[in-house]
Amino acid sequence: MSRKNGFTLVELVVVVLILGILAAVAVPKIINNGDDAADSGVAQTLASIRDAIELYRTKANAGGYPNGDATQVRDKLLPSLRGSVFPKVKVGGLNSNVIKIATPLAISTNGEGWVYDPTTGEIMINSNTLNGAGIKYSEL
Repeated sequence: MSRKNGFTLVELVVVVLILGILAAVAVPKIINNGDDAADSGVAQTLASIRDAIELYRTKANAGGYPNGDATQVRDKLLPSLRGSVFPKVKVGGLNSNVIKIATPLAISTNGEGWVYDPTTGEIMINSNTLNGAGIKYSEL
């Protein structure tokens, strides 16, 4: 009896089924990585700005949180930040580096990227939309 080389139809169906299961598991993780990366990047940027605010406050000549209008606050923080331009927010439908001064701290709908309260030194992303993890950007 001669034996032919090759795969049977059942073997091919099993292999295609296994590949389909692997794709069903892997594809959602790959698709969500973009959102997670954006969230992580903006959280790091926010942490850098918060560190710059605290660094400004601890300087001997400062004596408090940066205050003034948005341009003055930005100019006071720039020496403690990397780069020569204040970072932009590029999540939650925003693409702006504009600072909104708000006392008390509150979300604005004017399209500013950041909201800052000079009395408390708090800064947050000016968006109430949810990120991939179900956290509001204003809560980062």
